[in-house]
Amino acid sequence: MKKSLIALLVMMVVASASVFAQVNNPPLSAERQNDIKTNLLAGLQHSSMEVQADYVQLAIDLKRAYPEYDFNYAIIPLMDKLKNESDPGIRILAALALYEFKDSRMSKFAIEQTAIHDGSKRVARHCQTLIRKWDNRTEHPIYTAQVVYPF
Repeated sequence: MKKSLIALLVMMVVASASVFAQVNNPPLSAERQNDIKTNLLAGLQHSSMEVQADYVQLAIDLKRAYPEYDFNYAIIPLMDKLKNESDPGIRILAALALYEFKDSRMSKFAIEQTAIHDGSKRVARHCQTLIRKWDNRTEHPIYTAQVVYPF
């Protein structure tokens, strides 16, 4: 009884925090945008698959958190990952990242072509699902952490 009461209380606190949370992303300065571009492009070309996957996820998070900023410089490297990567998990993640660029015709075309011509049934099926959902997206709130330096 006591455990279920505590669990219920925790769920209520989390639910109320998500209801009252505001999406308030701090604006990016030109210098910060340039740093993001440099690091994102370098990370997508890194030799480690894990680092590449992290930077693909970073591209997704940046596009969701800052839809008003131009991150189109990441489209070509992401298309390269979608087409040429040997690991299907990285290719699926690249397709998800390209899906975030919903206003880009290049992204949609790359995902469509992968759905038709890819040798992996798993990747092709995932891309087909993304194309089916392309125009019927549901918006989800994005929460970003504000970094406060102690010094």
